[in-house]
Amino acid sequence: MKSCILCNSQEYSVVFEENGIEIAQCRNCGHVYSTFEQEEHYEGYWDTGDYDLDWWDVAHRAIYKDFIHQVLNNTSGKLLDVGSGLGFFVKAVLDNKPNWKAIGYEISEKAVSFGKKINGLDCLYSGLVQDSKLPPNEFDIITLWDVIEHIPKPHNLLNYLYSILKPGGILFIQTPNFPIQLIKAKIKVKINGIKEDGHYLEAKDHIQNYSMETLARLGKQCGFIKSKFYVLKPILSVAGSKSKIGIFLKLLYYYFTRFVFGLSFGKWNWNNTLFLAIRKPL
Repeated sequence: MKSCILCNSQEYSVVFEENGIEIAQCRNCGHVYSTFEQEEHYEGYWDTGDYDLDWWDVAHRAIYKDFIHQVLNNTSGKLLDVGSGLGFFVKAVLDNKPNWKAIGYEISEKAVSFGKKINGLDCLYSGLVQDSKLPPNEFDIITLWDVIEHIPKPHNLLNYLYSILKPGGILFIQTPNFPIQLIKAKIKVKINGIKEDGHYLEAKDHIQNYSMETLARLGKQCGFIKSKFYVLKPILSVAGSKSKIGIFLKLLYYYFTRFVFGLSFGKWNWNNTLFLAIRKPL
């Protein structure tokens, strides 16, 4: 039986069921997780080799540019992107911040091979970052884009990343905002019913599901301080579609959530995605 990663309790309530897999909420601390038993280091996400570049490149450009504008404020530094996929984020940093050094670590050899060939990035490495033997206190910022939700036991990873961050350095985490995702999933079911091949909460892929509170708590348990949430621009595509109306509505919702976030002084985060920056103490 699974235990909650934040408090080790085995007591939970089922908040959603997807294709026979229960999504559980810890009764003690409120953290949400999938009951699906996924490998700790799953390598299959990039296996097809058939990559939609409109999604992975074009649709992500706005969000990466917004990150660089809002978070990457120093004129120079060292950045590590963990779970770097095809390398488009690393490329965006190097293109927009020429005085920065950026490298990526990705478990999939196929994704790294693609990134080196298509993006010309020799700074991508395949394998587990925990096995990289990178020097301690090396990086000014480490990023995790769509990574943390896939990892059954994330403390080991975050503890390692803490060790290779410089004192005062930033760990930046992006992950779905689970309370909002749950509302959307329930609305889908209410409108169309539950479908066998439907995508709701990605129960086999998103093993840990975070809210603002539980994501900040995970960081705190690994020694990080000064949690700061951002609202960044969305990925400019809707379920892989280039529909201009869909993208317009997505942007409209983004501006609305950014307004609400500012109005509430960061307390009400209705964005689809969480963006958290946490620091290693000086």
